[in-house]
Amino acid sequence: MKRSAGLTFSLAMFAGILAGSAQAHHEFGVEQASPGLPYDYIVHVRNTYAIGYNPEVREDRNRMALRMLRGQCRAPRVVGDDKIITEIWGITTTRPDYIVLVKCA
Repeated sequence: MKRSAGLTFSLAMFAGILAGSAQAHHEFGVEQASPGLPYDYIVHVRNTYAIGYNPEVREDRNRMALRMLRGQCRAPRVVGDDKIITEIWGITTTRPDYIVLVKCA
């Protein structure tokens, strides 16, 4: 009985850790890049659909990133982007996270 309870507890902890790590990635915001890089800001854009916004369309992601930088950068220019795969193959299926790299002129 003790062995069964311990196994159940271990499985519950493992499932909780997986669920927590899968949910932790879906944040969006702006962070300043490290000095010496060819861009000034790393913008984490939303990965969920909305009216007028499709995260799979590069132009929509760029437009959202530039909108998020209003007030922080006078003349922002997109210099790159990246897609971060966050799914754990065979265990979780999640949308990728998208980042847009922006240089201030």
